[in-house]
Amino acid sequence: MNLRKASPLLFSAIGLWALTACGNSNAVNKQANSSAEITQSSQPGQPIALPHSDSKIQAELDKAKKEGKAVFVVITGTGVTETDKATTIAKGANAIYKNATVVQMDRDDASNSQLVAEWRLAGAPLPLVLVVSPKGQLSGGMILAQATSENIAALVPSPKLEEVQEVISNKRPVFVVFTKKTYSDRTEVLQACKEAVTILKNNAAIVEVDLDDIKEVNLIDRLEVDKSSKETTTQVVNVQGQIAGTSSGLPDAAKLAAAAIAPPKSGCCPGGAGSPGCAK
Repeated sequence: MNLRKASPLLFSAIGLWALTACGNSNAVNKQANSSAEITQSSQPGQPIALPHSDSKIQAELDKAKKEGKAVFVVITGTGVTETDKATTIAKGANAIYKNATVVQMDRDDASNSQLVAEWRLAGAPLPLVLVVSPKGQLSGGMILAQATSENIAALVPSPKLEEVQEVISNKRPVFVVFTKKTYSDRTEVLQACKEAVTILKNNAAIVEVDLDDIKEVNLIDRLEVDKSSKETTTQVVNVQGQIAGTSSGLPDAAKLAAAAIAPPKSGCCPGGAGSPGCAK
């Protein structure tokens, strides 16, 4: 079937750069708008690669990555109130998603300056809770006003979403194939995706999601993939994290490739689905 355009539903939870780079308002305005989410809990997220630093926090992040654990990072700073409340929420998230650890990071500690710069936290309203995936990708986070243990835990990506995040973090588009081994079109769809990758000179990737995989139920539901369909669904995710097109059944390889590199829809900061003017 023909590839159909999709609205630019961002694979990105609002990137933390949205705090400063998208309509860079002053700290007073940021505090006034502190009820807005920093990152979405309802949409999958475009990750930010973890920076390198000699801070104790970085050492803990590295240790967690080596152990395959997620990290709930409570960001605080001098004079910040309600840090204990944010920590309680993070610990609650850890009780829900047990393969994780909780750390607290002081934004004003000079040893954390590189992390602050890389995560663009200088103007962020505090406290907030960030989520780092088991593979070391910064997957999202929320300010205290929006955070609950449940929605913080939900920001830990599923294994297949984390694969997608990793591809996007390397500035490559990805073809996400939702299928079952019993689908008659599965082999042909995967072959079409491989041809699209070849057209893109191997500067793209394929992530196959089994519709029967219970670990991926949240991802499948959030992307509104029809689990009752008897055809494979392919979604094209561009390097901005936008779903650039969707196909049911056998797609055209050339159209897949074209969608993957088409200019992103204007009006949004990269990764800023919650920013003013961004399509929902």
